[in-house]
Amino acid sequence: METTRAKVIETAVGFEESISQLLSLLLEIEKDKSISFGNKNMALSFTSKINLLVDLKFIPKEISSDFQIFAEIRNKFAHVAYVDSFIKCFELIPDKKNNFLKKMSDDISQLDKNDEAIYESCFDLLCWQLSIWLRVTLKMISNKQSQDLKRVGAIEMIRSFLQSDKAKREKELESFTKTIQPIIDQIIPDEDFMNEYNKLVEENKQSNVKPEINQNQKTN
Repeated sequence: METTRAKVIETAVGFEESISQLLSLLLEIEKDKSISFGNKNMALSFTSKINLLVDLKFIPKEISSDFQIFAEIRNKFAHVAYVDSFIKCFELIPDKKNNFLKKMSDDISQLDKNDEAIYESCFDLLCWQLSIWLRVTLKMISNKQSQDLKRVGAIEMIRSFLQSDKAKREKELESFTKTIQPIIDQIIPDEDFMNEYNKLVEENKQSNVKPEINQNQKTN
């Protein structure tokens, strides 16, 4: 049977991995080669990673508070031998008890404040909310990065093609169009992309290169 300590630590390991991925994406760092977010002894602590998210003003206030509570719970189970239950954990952080129990209800009876099952239910709800935020946020950032790469790549491909001599452009136009159009089709155009694209087209009208862009797509 899984102990409460094992449950807390296992959940923390999963959260820390997701937080490291998120910070690596935000800071454009290669996680596997990172000193701060890798697996070496010099890597930032779990709490330091959460604090960094807060400092970046990326994390909403409510989520930030939830992560701080989670980090304190995790630290007590990880470093204090006496703590083998949530009740004992909150004996050491009594100032966090009421906010934690509000996950279950705004009105917790004195009897429930001594019921380990109530604490466990609150912990499960806390973890569920944090995991949802992490999954949604990671997906959002990954999608944005993917779009940014496609926009930059498309513009540079078009620019490179237009800078080649006229004879080469005429010879390779059909092949180039077949190559660039699938990339263009995947792009959600934003203002900067359209401005750069239209500038290139205007400067090189004689090339007849004008991949079709659906400007009615939803912009980021």
